[in-house]
Amino acid sequence: MNGVSDPISFIIERFYAGMGFVTAFALAALAIIVVLTLVWPRGTLSRLKVRPRPLMTQAERRVCAMIEEALPGTRVHSQVSMGAIMQPAKNVSKSEWWSTFNRFSSKRVDFVVEDPATGAIIMLVELDDPSHQLSTDKDRDALTRRAGYITVRIPPGKRPTRESVATLLHDALGFDPRQPHRG
Repeated sequence: MNGVSDPISFIIERFYAGMGFVTAFALAALAIIVVLTLVWPRGTLSRLKVRPRPLMTQAERRVCAMIEEALPGTRVHSQVSMGAIMQPAKNVSKSEWWSTFNRFSSKRVDFVVEDPATGAIIMLVELDDPSHQLSTDKDRDALTRRAGYITVRIPPGKRPTRESVATLLHDALGFDPRQPHRG
């Protein structure tokens, strides 16, 4: 073949010579991506070393039962992501939407009290402990209030009782749902 000892090398040289550097670079990058896609390990989550963790602490389980008793007919959800109950306001740019969402979406609310018939959120309940920061709590409460939610905080200190939890919840609602409503 006209003094060409290796026809494959000749074809490859001619092929790359006919295209520009940018095209050759793009093809090489594409080839690398294809190879990595084929050999990259799938199912890497299944390889993580994890162990189970209780959904609620013993204190949270106790308070959850107290909320359910104080607000019969409601559904109580625990450890709910704020991203599940709120979203950024309408008419913001895509960038601002994601920036806003990322600021609150992974934060958790201890308890969400829901009307099971409508799915409406009646209130949020936070079981505070001594590690809570007043300024951070106020900021979170302002955020959830902006979304239209009432947040009831069970303060740290004395152990919550059925009566103290019921009083806090009923005061927030403005009535005791266990009593006949007089209207």
